[in-house]
Order: sequence, then C-alpha cells, then structure tokens
Amino acid sequence: METPSKIGRYRIESWLASGAMGDVYRGHDPIINRPVAIKVLRRDLVRGGDFKSWLERFRREAHAAGRRFHPNIVTILDFGEEGGAPFLAMEYIEGRSLDTLLKEAGRLSLERGVSIVLQILEALRFAHTDGIVHRDIKPSNVMVLDSGDVKVADFGVAHIDSSELTVIGDVLGTPAYMAPEQLWGAPIDHRTDLFAAGVVLFEAITGVKPFRGKSVTEIISYMQTRGPEDVLVHVPTAPPVLKDVISRALAFDPVQRYPTAAEFSRALIEARAADISSGPAGKPPEKPVLTATAAPAPPSSVRSAADVSEGPPPSAELLAQLERSLTRIIGPLARIVLQRELKSSSSLAQIQLRLATYIDGDVEREEFLRSSMGHPAATQEISSISARTGAQQDGPGQSAAAILSPELLRQVEVSLTRSIGPIARVLVRRELSKSTSAADFFTELANCIPDERDRMAFLNMRPMG
Repeated sequence: METPSKIGRYRIESWLASGAMGDVYRGHDPIINRPVAIKVLRRDLVRGGDFKSWLERFRREAHAAGRRFHPNIVTILDFGEEGGAPFLAMEYIEGRSLDTLLKEAGRLSLERGVSIVLQILEALRFAHTDGIVHRDIKPSNVMVLDSGDVKVADFGVAHIDSSELTVIGDVLGTPAYMAPEQLWGAPIDHRTDLFAAGVVLFEAITGVKPFRGKSVTEIISYMQTRGPEDVLVHVPTAPPVLKDVISRALAFDPVQRYPTAAEFSRALIEARAADISSGPAGKPPEKPVLTATAAPAPPSSVRSAADVSEGPPPSAELLAQLERSLTRIIGPLARIVLQRELKSSSSLAQIQLRLATYIDGDVEREEFLRSSMGHPAATQEISSISARTGAQQDGPGQSAAAILSPELLRQVEVSLTRSIGPIARVLVRRELSKSTSAADFFTELANCIPDERDRMAFLNMRPMG
C-alpha cells in the first residue's frame, strides 16, 4: 500500500492502521505545528450515486463533533476531501490501543481493566447525553495514554448509518463486540454501546471474549440461551458482584441492561470497592482480633528491606506473578499493597521483603520469601541480606504502641476491617511496629482505604494532641 505524501494541508509522515472505514495516518499540521491523526474514509462505502449530498451531511456532523470536547474522547480538529474521499483530522494520541495492550499482556489486572472501562463509560455518558451512539466500541477504538488516561476514537463517524453504507469484504462493526440487535439489523440505541463496553470489560480482565462461537449464528445463540461466560472462572479473585454487573451489561434484551452509562459506571465502582473491602474470593470479613499489647517485631528478613541494594526493576510479568502469589495469601488487597510498595522499592527482592510484612503467618511469610517467584538473583539477594541482618533489632513502633490505648486499637481494627477486610489486622500490627507517632500510624492506615468518606471518618478517630 502506497502512503500518500500529503492529505489536504497535512504532511503525511507514516501509515498507522487500516479498518473497515478506511486508513489512518500520522500527519503534521504545518500551520499550528503539531502532530495529527488523519483518517481517510473509503469512498466506495457510500451506497448509491448521491455522494455530494452524503458528503455535505457528513461534513456538518464532523463539524458538530469537532465542537464537542471531552477528556475521554479523541477531538476532531478538521474535515476535508482528498481525491474524492473525505477525511478527518484528529488529535494525535501518544499511547497504544487497548487492542495492542491485550495482545501484548493477554489480559489486564482487574483494577486496570475496570479503570479503563470506567473512562469509556464516561465518554459514552457524554456522547449519549448529546444523542450520539458510537456503534463500534471495541479495543482498537480505545486509546490508552502512557498516563493511564483513556480516549475513545471514531466519534466523528458515529452518525454514519450503516444503512447508507455497503460492505465490500469488510464488516462495519466487529461481531464479537456487537449487541444482538445490531447483529441482526434491528434498531439500536445507547444500550448497544453499553453492551459493547461490557464485552470490552470482560475481555480486558479475562483475556477472552464472553461469547465464543464458530459463527455469528452460534454467538447469537449463546447470547440468548447461555449468557456470557462466568468471569469468576477466569478471574477467581474477582468479587462475585462483578459477575452480576457483567451479566446485566450483556443481557440479550436491551431492556434488561443498564439504562444509562452512569448507572453502569456506578455498579462497576461498587464492584471495584467490593474487590477491596471483601476477603479472598469475596468472603465477608472475619471477626477482627487484636492484641492490645505492643506489636511483635517483624522477622529479621522482613525488617531488612531497607538494606537491599538497588537492582534492575522487575518486569511486568514478574510483578504479575508476585501479585498472584500474594493474592493467594492475603486476598484482593494484594494489588493495592503492591502498587503502594512499588513507589518506594527498586529491586525485586526489596519489593518482596516489603510485601512480606503484610503476611501474618510465619509459614506463609517464609514460603512467600523463599519462592522468590523462581528468580534466582532475588533469592540469593534475600538470603544474603537475611543472614547479614538477622540479629538486628529495631522497634520504632514502641512510641505509637505506648500512646494508643488497647480500646482505641480495637476500634481502629474494627473500623479498618469494615473498609478493607480481614487484612486490617495485619496492617494494624505492621504499622504499630514501625510508626513513631499516632499521626503516622493513622495516616499510613488511612492510605489503604479507597473510599474518601470512609478514609476521613477513620482519620477522625485520631487522638487529639
């Protein structure tokens, strides 16, 4: 395929992608001196001979789309025609498509997958309020920036009705993400987009699609008779409520789906909170138990984390293995504490040593450290540090333990358990052993509470003075 040197006033630098609607190029705007993405639509897709009338309507709709700005939607900058084919100039996104991320990683963590879909739903909420149905929500139309922000592409062609287009060797819309009413050509509305967002959510966190069949007919049959696959089979650590959220989003009958993107988002946020506040496999929190005396000193191998020399940062694959290993011991909070400790740890061994402080049982803790995810260098580093510092004793937490009364400590654990589950007991003991003041003790524990109102209520328990 030959890449044009120029489209409209834009200098073309490279080809980016091709799809059913046309080709996308990276270009440069010489007037404003900025990179742009140019999407050239295929002229042969337009049915019939009234191309000028269609082009004029599309021009109006492209200009209307360019007047709508939302942080989760790729902005339309310009419209034109080149060689008889219309094109759109859009903001150029420094990032990768969700499709590319999934091909590289297989699947995303539950937290990251939910975060991406929440941003997709925010874009849909904005568009649906304006009467726009996207019609083609899929991973390749979702751009993920390096910052983690998400932008949905192709809203500039959302108003093009498929009845006005003819398909030549392509499918406008990808069957795996299309709602049943869209697959058989029935009228669609905003709930069609919400169905597609549900499919994207399922694939992002499991690595597979919720309806897998050998033909469109078989896929529709599964949609109607079986429903989506069980997300808990693919992600056992997910909260059970997430299965209900996905089942409703992917309901065969549009009436049974979420009526708005806002309600879908609300349900997904509640499910994400359940992922943190419940114990392993969604079990209710255990009854808290807390010894009112000073917390025991952590094992020598754990205390020596600060002594680990810096090494190369662990790969994403090793971090994923580490998260899975810790999740089996402390539950879904493993993801939260891993992200927290990554900010202050450099090498794989140092991260493991810090994470081991969250494990209450001696046997489980030592096994966690010994396994070292099969990484020989980290194993050797841990053994060396443990032998070198095993006799060291430090107990900076005595100050906090002396200040806080046994009754207040019991209240602290009860409150924290309500927010994050049974791991609260371990965190309380951990922070009690290392905090030098009541303020530090409460602040560190509050950072583990995801809900802002719960966090503020917890901080209000701090003793005055």
